Amino acid sequence: MTFLEELKNLGVDTDEGLERVMGDSGLYETLLDLFVETLQDNPVAPEDFGGDLEPLIKTVHMLKGAAGNLSLTPVFHGYNSILGLLREGNPVQARREFEALLPVQTQLLACIQRRQAP
Repeated sequence: MTFLEELKNLGVDTDEGLERVMGDSGLYETLLDLFVETLQDNPVAPEDFGGDLEPLIKTVHMLKGAAGNLSLTPVFHGYNSILGLLREGNPVQARREFEALLPVQTQLLACIQRRQAP
């Protein structure tokens, strides 16, 4: 199974993602690597869903956009839902949604990182 097929099996719309970069699979893969770095540089944790939510809202908005630009559909939808709940003032439900998203996100990151391994 190819890398792109593996991503498709995880719910990523690779056709749309490739279309966004004019079919350049090398560029798409580079951008996927950058997405991994973005998540590592802007971590979200369950304990972030208390107190001042404004920094969390900004981070979740940025991650939603990054996932959407790459057509990482399950991650995009997860962060979109979380963002809506946070903006509605419902951090408890947002945290539940985030905890449900974590295994999906972890699986997707593992797929990308396996490709990066020598």
